[in-house]
Amino acid sequence: MRSKGIHLSLALVASLGAVSLVGCGGGDNNSERVAQTVDASKNTVTKVAIATNDQYVHFKSFYQFELIGSDAQGNEVNLTKKATWKISDSKLGKIKDGYFTASGTAGNFTLSAEYAGIVAAPQEINVSDANLVKVTVQNTAASVDECKNTTFTAQAEFDNGRILPYPLTWKVAEGGTNAVFKDATKGTLNTTNSGAIKVVASGVDNSGKEVLSAAYDFAINEALTRITVTPSKTTELRNGDTATVTVQGIYGDQNNPVDITGNAALTASPDSLLKIEGTKITAQNGTANGSKVTLKGSCGGAEGTHELTIKDRELKSIEIRNSNGGASSNLTVAEGSNIDLNVRATYIDDATNDDYTSNVFWKIDDRNNNIPADSESKITITSSGVLSVASDLNLGISAIIYVIAEVRDSSGNVLKNSSGTEIKDEINITINPN
Repeated sequence: MRSKGIHLSLALVASLGAVSLVGCGGGDNNSERVAQTVDASKNTVTKVAIATNDQYVHFKSFYQFELIGSDAQGNEVNLTKKATWKISDSKLGKIKDGYFTASGTAGNFTLSAEYAGIVAAPQEINVSDANLVKVTVQNTAASVDECKNTTFTAQAEFDNGRILPYPLTWKVAEGGTNAVFKDATKGTLNTTNSGAIKVVASGVDNSGKEVLSAAYDFAINEALTRITVTPSKTTELRNGDTATVTVQGIYGDQNNPVDITGNAALTASPDSLLKIEGTKITAQNGTANGSKVTLKGSCGGAEGTHELTIKDRELKSIEIRNSNGGASSNLTVAEGSNIDLNVRATYIDDATNDDYTSNVFWKIDDRNNNIPADSESKITITSSGVLSVASDLNLGISAIIYVIAEVRDSSGNVLKNSSGTEIKDEINITINPN
């Protein structure tokens, strides 16, 4: 034990300055050895060993090897992801953090691992080309409640009698409306409705033929009583804002809700106000005074809802402009013609929208009484900002009127920005006689 303690102390000295000494340990690079040595000084590891395994891998498969370290008192620590791993023949596959992925070539290689200059006894690994002959599906549970997940496993048996890890494809053979394997390469089953299902797993043998398991009968119980839907922002979103949605299921005991987000379906009404991508929602098409949207989660015949208000981005100001050319001053219109106005909005972050229409209200103001009272109706403006002057207005001289645009809330009040200033603008327009 004393000699190993001296070795560890010398390694630590090397990590602090004597780089040439660290390099003698055979690590991939000096920085990796330094990190391992510093870590070893903390956990007082004195020896390492590759964990016991069959030393047998299929040439189309994979295996997770582990490196176990122990101190002088026999306390163990898993060093798998901190160790330096090597295989003697790179044609047979590759290894990272102890995870070996075969390349499809049979043969043998020597597996080695070291940690902080402490080298484990190597292992001889056989990469076999045995042929797949049977797949058997298993599950430790007899059933699962609807909208919960369950994990299936399978045994892959080969013509030499061995059971080995092997890449398989999972499928619901019957009852596909009740459950699905979202990742067909893994045995995690997502359920969405109650009922009976049949599960199968398959692998491809060396000749390319599919080897299919017997169907495994499994029950999904009707147990869900209620659903709650909770976005990370619970009351209001502005256009472009995002939130993450959590869906929980109540199974009788409301004090112990279960997260069923990955199993539930999310929808919005009206759907134009929310973009739904998995569990992420993004606000869109909101209005200045806010539009209501109902977010709904459903699973197993149960539904839960949450109401949100979707608003446009926060406004700083607006400006009336001529939609044909964008001029905002010296505007004129002749009797018998019209001028198309629009609003340019500036948001709180100084971004702009050159054609802002949300909750914009237009009105005409003849504050200088230039238009005879009985002719005021011959000057109109539409809800979209088109100002029209009748041909029979019959002004003898040019006259100035004012056009005002306001952004209002649902009660008709002019909205204010964060500084308390009303969000409105006005412009004077000269009406020329024929």
